[in-house]
Amino acid sequence: MTDKPVPAAEHPVVDAAELLHSIIASAMDGILTLDARQRIVLFNPAAEKIFGYRAADVLGQPVDVLLPERYRAAHRELVELFGRDAIQTRRMGGMRTVLARRASGEEFPIEASISHTTINGERIYTAIVRDVAEAVRYRQRIEEQSQMLDQVSDAVSAVDLQGRITFWNPAAERLYGWSAAEALGQNAVELLYRGDPDDWVKIQREIARHDVWVGELSKVTRDGKPLVVEHRRTALRDAAGNIRGYVCIDIDLTQRRKWERAQRRSQRLESIGTLASGIAHDLNNVLTPILMGAKALAAGRAVHNRQALLETMVSSAERGAALVHQLLKFAGGVRGERTPVAIKPLVTEAVGMLEHTLPKSIRIETHIAADLPPVLGDVTELSQVLMNLCINARDAMPNGGLLSIEAKSVNLNGTAIRIHPDAYPGQWVMIKVADTGCGMTPGVLERIFDPFFTTKEMGKGTGLGLATVQGIVKSHRGFITVYSEPGMGSTFSIYLPVAESPAAADQPTPSTLPEGRGRTVLLVDDEPLILQTVAALLEEAGYRVLTAPDGGSALALFRERQPEITAVLLDMMMPGMDGLEVLAALRRMSSRVPIIACSGLRTAQREALALEHGATAYLPKPYSEEDLRQALARVIEQRDNPPT
Repeated sequence: MTDKPVPAAEHPVVDAAELLHSIIASAMDGILTLDARQRIVLFNPAAEKIFGYRAADVLGQPVDVLLPERYRAAHRELVELFGRDAIQTRRMGGMRTVLARRASGEEFPIEASISHTTINGERIYTAIVRDVAEAVRYRQRIEEQSQMLDQVSDAVSAVDLQGRITFWNPAAERLYGWSAAEALGQNAVELLYRGDPDDWVKIQREIARHDVWVGELSKVTRDGKPLVVEHRRTALRDAAGNIRGYVCIDIDLTQRRKWERAQRRSQRLESIGTLASGIAHDLNNVLTPILMGAKALAAGRAVHNRQALLETMVSSAERGAALVHQLLKFAGGVRGERTPVAIKPLVTEAVGMLEHTLPKSIRIETHIAADLPPVLGDVTELSQVLMNLCINARDAMPNGGLLSIEAKSVNLNGTAIRIHPDAYPGQWVMIKVADTGCGMTPGVLERIFDPFFTTKEMGKGTGLGLATVQGIVKSHRGFITVYSEPGMGSTFSIYLPVAESPAAADQPTPSTLPEGRGRTVLLVDDEPLILQTVAALLEEAGYRVLTAPDGGSALALFRERQPEITAVLLDMMMPGMDGLEVLAALRRMSSRVPIIACSGLRTAQREALALEHGATAYLPKPYSEEDLRQALARVIEQRDNPPT
């Protein structure tokens, strides 16, 4: 059996008046009807809610009660004019606001449309009213916020999910040099970033987990000028929780980082100064067996166990070289890159220096977890953090005590994140430095990270130590906590995020040293002992050696015997014509000859300068015979078999 359509005549009769009443009562907009004298004859529930009047209180009243007094006369005339107009419907408000008045006396904006018709010979007006107060307030807030963003000094931008720029404030224009018209629609990474694109993948992955990423980035301006910025990127989510874009805030740190680097270097030198007596003691211990053994051998005395004495002298020289290298690295910094850093060797190296410099009354204990993951950082800066904290611990224990260094992996949970605003969920490395010294009062604790604040006597510290520690830790996207009580010692806990890639492993060194095979090396150095020793060792290894004590002699020799010279070993610090000048002159004569630059000052800046001026490789002094022969073999191989 199938349903048949019901004929129209058989539909239940719908009462039109009841239907109209139901529509008016359920409408979300206010509906008012006025008679020819502009008295209210209909006032629906939505109008009651909008204006705050009950219908019974306003029916029969002039519509003026719903208007501010200053507009009533003009409104009355406009409605009368509209009633005589052939146009039957007119919209009021729209882009401009029409002000109405609530029962409380509050004035508020509305949008309204009004129509007129004639029923039984009488003019009737109907108005549909919408309260837009909240929308107006929202627009005002948006305008105010936009004006505020235009005024802030930080560069604020927004990007969509494809990385296209959708907002660019005036501060961003000033910082990067692109106007908003030029930047909008551009890909932010391609426009501003010159680093590894994988960095952005990691940032996006972290934002997906935590909604925000804060850290330092290297960017470029329109004219190619490099910038260091603190970059804060926050996810914009829709009502369903899906990310629809990102808001980015950049603060220019370029000048601040230059100042901080200078201050850190100053503070490192200050730290070395505080350890000077211990360093001198250690160097004297290194030099003693070398001097005694060398004099005994030079005198031709019959030395018992001659081989053991020679091994002791070599070991002492290597210890001295390691200490000098360690001091140079700590004072000036060998590298500045952020690379995966293994914490255990870092602590071991710091403790090795401290054992020879701290008073014997201070005992050092270390507890380093075996499975400790690496962190992404600058080895020199992290060494400085450890050294500064240990020096502070020493100063807090004038009568001796225990210095404890602990390192382990920790997983931070919700509680830690609530306590520490810089923390986020995940795996971190915690390095804890604790002492049994005098401790600190709450007043001192509040100020310990303030630059130039110190409790030490005049001349015994600048007050930059802990401020430097905090700056370095924050620049590594970590944070630091302190616990201390008077008489109970102090504990500093450093938290550093785990690196995503493992620390680089040391490359194995071949056991067989390469031979010279009759190749000719030009050796340039102003130190006669170095010339004699290195020449003798190279000749023994099968090289032919030409020696020059200064830059002028070196250039003359190279000009005369260039065809037979296979490589040049060049000291970078010589009186008169220095290494860079000689290097540049050699390169003008030959672009192919391998040149190894050597220097007793191993710094990143000197190495970079040498390579920029044409050096093939950089070999820091002191170097071993093995280091020298391997370096020569590498540069000759590179010349003979260049990469394709």
